[in-house]
Amino acid sequence: VGMSDASVIRFCRAVGYSGFANLKVQLQKELSLHSEKIGKHSLYDRFVMQEEKYSKDELDLSEMLTLMGGNLENSLRQNPAATFHTVADKLLSARKKIIIGLRGGKGCAVRFARLLQFLSSDVACISDGQDELCSLAELTGQDVVLVLNFSRFYRFDEKMAEMLAAQQVPYFVITDSRASPFVKSAQAVLLADTEHCGFFHSMIGVEGILEYLLILMCWAQPESFRAKLQQQDAILAKYREDKN
Repeated sequence: VGMSDASVIRFCRAVGYSGFANLKVQLQKELSLHSEKIGKHSLYDRFVMQEEKYSKDELDLSEMLTLMGGNLENSLRQNPAATFHTVADKLLSARKKIIIGLRGGKGCAVRFARLLQFLSSDVACISDGQDELCSLAELTGQDVVLVLNFSRFYRFDEKMAEMLAAQQVPYFVITDSRASPFVKSAQAVLLADTEHCGFFHSMIGVEGILEYLLILMCWAQPESFRAKLQQQDAILAKYREDKN
């Protein structure tokens, strides 16, 4: 912040700490507590933890709306705008686009890959299948991978991240924690808030990130996408039954 050491030390003492070192220790403890992710626990433990935290005789809808709205807003605001544009641009320009959705990220990955296919070619989705994973060995630096990876993390995740890094395949990751094995070698990281009052991750923030990426891509090349969508509509027209 451009302040002298003496000013920093005086500030630390003014707010109740013995010095800068003491402040750092307390901040580390607070950040560690704040970053505790329910996903690092077993499904049963998650249920018990959330039951103690949220269980009531009647579900408070307003509390649910606040929590979900916070997930969406935080997921979009905490990531730099430049990062969103970098990911969107790379997805458009790459030769092959591979969307990997591991465990809880599978549903979002499948939907995003389907919508991306309307805008671009050579899009594939991988969701834990061993045969599908073998296709990663064919990727090069001209391709790009988008990984959706949420805690709990597994040794399998680490091996896949190592494989992509060894092949020098550029990839991005959407995750709820920088502890994800994919973060280390990722070209960019998009953090999503996934807090929920149940035993599972909320994907509202994740969907917000993915939809924003799609919007950026749509308006990057509107004329090209308009022609592509018109062509697809023409192909599907004979199969559509419009009921009035």
